[in-house]
Amino acid sequence: MPRTPTRNPRLQDRDDEILRHLMRYRLTTPGVLHRLFFEDSERNAVTKVTSRLTSHGFLESHPLFTSQTYFNLGPNGAKVMGLSPRKTGPLGPQALFTEFGTLAFCCMGPNLHERLRVADLSRLNPALLAKGLDSSHYYLDIDDKVNRLGLIRVDGGGDVAHVARKCRQDIEAREQVPAFRQLISEGRFLVAIVTLSDPKRAALEQELRKITSSSPVAFRVEVVPDLRHLLTRHA
Repeated sequence: MPRTPTRNPRLQDRDDEILRHLMRYRLTTPGVLHRLFFEDSERNAVTKVTSRLTSHGFLESHPLFTSQTYFNLGPNGAKVMGLSPRKTGPLGPQALFTEFGTLAFCCMGPNLHERLRVADLSRLNPALLAKGLDSSHYYLDIDDKVNRLGLIRVDGGGDVAHVARKCRQDIEAREQVPAFRQLISEGRFLVAIVTLSDPKRAALEQELRKITSSSPVAFRVEVVPDLRHLLTRHA
């Protein structure tokens, strides 16, 4: 448990960026922090900063898998970001699986993406905040100068037909919402699937062609092998 600081330490600009990053992704890892905020420094620079922020209650550290750890907001970090300290603590198995997959897709792959917060989606178009639909796992996909709203679906280990069926349900549910229906009809909606292996990616891409043959929705399938370490806890 983080120690309560005896004084209110001054947050540096990079500290504030790290806290805002955690507001967006709910968790992060030392590797992601190094890539985004310390690319001109050695890895131990990340350790020094995260140790300081953890000791003052701005971050919390929790086991991820094997010897890996992840960070999320601590009580003081939540307070700075305008959240209740009750929102802190380790993520449950399902949330950890989904949020790590989302973080990895956006921040660990060859191309960086930025997850949209609910407030970002609302600024894009308030009508996209439809009741009953997940509004917290979107990003903007820019490819060949085409901007698409991308929905991130983290593969929970189901078979290929199951994952494709879930994607079809995602699309059909959004086709009931006029704002989404317009994006879909204009070819500006995409589903990004985060899966566990290259063979499964190939099988998914083949299965998803059955959907793209009759729909303007695009798909992107990315592999995050480390999800396998979290799959049993998630299940």
